[in-house]
Amino acid sequence: MKPLAIVVSAALAVFSVLAIALEPDFRFTAVLNLGFVDVYPFDIVFVAVVFCLLASGAFHFRHERCAGNRAVIWLIVAYVAYQLLVVLPVAVVVHDLRLIDVLKLQESRLAILFIPFFYSVALRYWRPATVIAVFDVAAATLALWVLIRYALDGGQGYWDGDLYRLRAVWGGASLVFAWLLFTSLFYWPLRLWRLPVAALALGALVLANHRSGILALLSALVVQLLAMRGNLKRLVAVVAVVAVVGVGVYAASPFVRSSVAYSLRTLVNPSADVNATDRVTRSVLGLQYFSQHPLGDYIWSQRYYLVSFGERDFAPHNMVVQLLVTQGVVATLLFLALIAVSMWISWRNRAHRLSAVMLSYLVFYVVFCLFNTNIESPENYAFFAVCIGLILHDNRRSAEELATPTPDDAEAGEPPGATSASRPSTVASLMNASCR
Repeated sequence: MKPLAIVVSAALAVFSVLAIALEPDFRFTAVLNLGFVDVYPFDIVFVAVVFCLLASGAFHFRHERCAGNRAVIWLIVAYVAYQLLVVLPVAVVVHDLRLIDVLKLQESRLAILFIPFFYSVALRYWRPATVIAVFDVAAATLALWVLIRYALDGGQGYWDGDLYRLRAVWGGASLVFAWLLFTSLFYWPLRLWRLPVAALALGALVLANHRSGILALLSALVVQLLAMRGNLKRLVAVVAVVAVVGVGVYAASPFVRSSVAYSLRTLVNPSADVNATDRVTRSVLGLQYFSQHPLGDYIWSQRYYLVSFGERDFAPHNMVVQLLVTQGVVATLLFLALIAVSMWISWRNRAHRLSAVMLSYLVFYVVFCLFNTNIESPENYAFFAVCIGLILHDNRRSAEELATPTPDDAEAGEPPGATSASRPSTVASLMNASCR
């Protein structure tokens, strides 16, 4: 099981960056035809994850001592059960859809199982630092590819009003570059050679030039700086990286400067251009659809709105509205509760560097998805899942460390949690406070 878990973990990182770099060719290219269904790269990775979960017995979590971790796992179980025991039967029996077609549509939702895979399988065999390093390498490779592509081909973009906005890669790549940026600056021990890696991540994020990414970055940096307040060296590193990338962007070309400046000027303007106005309109129409179909599901209805957009009939670019429209109120509440509990756990453990960094990244992910559709995108789901998996792992590790007797306890023959005159709070009470 260990070799398979390691291979599957690495495959998730590789799939994410390849799907972004080669979108849409990689994701929608069938690698196998079984006659009744085409098999795509994501299908193979997903099946491998489910196999690892079943073979390792990862669902036997009754002895999970952390209440917060148990809550997240039960929310995942409830979400998956709702998809398989309610959405799927209604789609097949009531709406007469083929079982295999429904499962294919549900696959990106059932990717929520990546979270227990990382927490209960991958992190059983790999240290958190190793898992983070694998995803860092994948993200750095994509960032280098973006810089090389821009250097060779120039800006890759589209017309947006009177300005040709810079777009070196699909906007969802911002979620990958943000991961590399936060781990390089805040997770790893601060070394001089890590600053160019952080600058590479920030530079690639700038070339992705997505207003959602810039807004999410500002929000996540506020959370990270609050968590690490008093750490002057990290703050100096942040300033240095921003300054270097700022000078680089200014020197790159007038096209880059004007494009990035345009994104900054229109950052919080919902009527900045046709694209921003369209997103607001779709969110409003999505809420109108939800008000009439609170339990409605896209798998059943194949509708996002009460009106048709024709060839441009894609989902609202807002995580909450998109979930309400495509999955209904039950699945939405379960999913949002999962995110909220994960943030609560990581905030309580923010004194730990791992939890603080994962909290900041989770904030980035959520804020970005409030203006985008990536919450259900297979390309980015592995980064979301490994983030929460690491949060749960750090919470469990903290409880185990607090439950272990100290050397003084061992010498005195005291059990874990015994009270001493010099230590008024017991280990047991600390454990309860850390893992409730």
